[in-house]
Amino acid sequence: MEIRRFFVDNSDICNNVVTLTGDEFSHMVKVLRYKVGFKAVVCANDGIERLCTVNEIGKDFATLVIEQETVQDVKNAHVTLFAGLLKNNKLDFVVQKSVELGVDEIIPFASHNCAETKFSKDRAEKIALEAAKQCGSAYLSKVGSLENFDELLARFKDFDTVLFAYENEKKNRIKDCRIDGKNVALVVGPEGGFTPEETEKAKECGATIVTLGRRILRAETASIVSCALLLDHLGELDYE
Repeated sequence: MEIRRFFVDNSDICNNVVTLTGDEFSHMVKVLRYKVGFKAVVCANDGIERLCTVNEIGKDFATLVIEQETVQDVKNAHVTLFAGLLKNNKLDFVVQKSVELGVDEIIPFASHNCAETKFSKDRAEKIALEAAKQCGSAYLSKVGSLENFDELLARFKDFDTVLFAYENEKKNRIKDCRIDGKNVALVVGPEGGFTPEETEKAKECGATIVTLGRRILRAETASIVSCALLLDHLGELDYE
């Protein structure tokens, strides 16, 4: 049987034993039909893969004994993507691909040009979980609650560097930016981009305005391209 990947909190690991509960327990036992003795990989958002064997299956929990621990990934920076709301569930694609690339947190926001107003955090978290499993990550990206533009601006002070993608910026590329500190935010707008007023406010709040190139990109494409450019600039796509 294929060895599947599951995510837990660090608090679920004690004395070399993992306790699996909630949705991950249900997925293991009710969907995948795991039995005692089956193997699994367990991750606790710390870059470590734990090869485990199922030891006990209860009514609403399973315990797994850790047999081997391997450091799978070491992050040198924490990247948060602030993504503008998109129409027709296109934000699902942004969440999925940004998780695959290695973004640590995705926070949706509504700004002037947003045509969409609804966001399901539960849906986005499920997409993030499946994407993390599919790409073999030892980290599970967080999904934040929907924020408005003023709330977004107020968050800038929490980061060492904030990059703000604006279609009318012509010169300042992500790869040319100086990244101060390890806590980095990337802001990408909705369909229609940002207004000049929003961009000026972002600049006043400390953001560095960047371009994604001369071509006009769809909003969902812009998010993925900017994430890839930033993560590569930070060295987060390297093997070592």
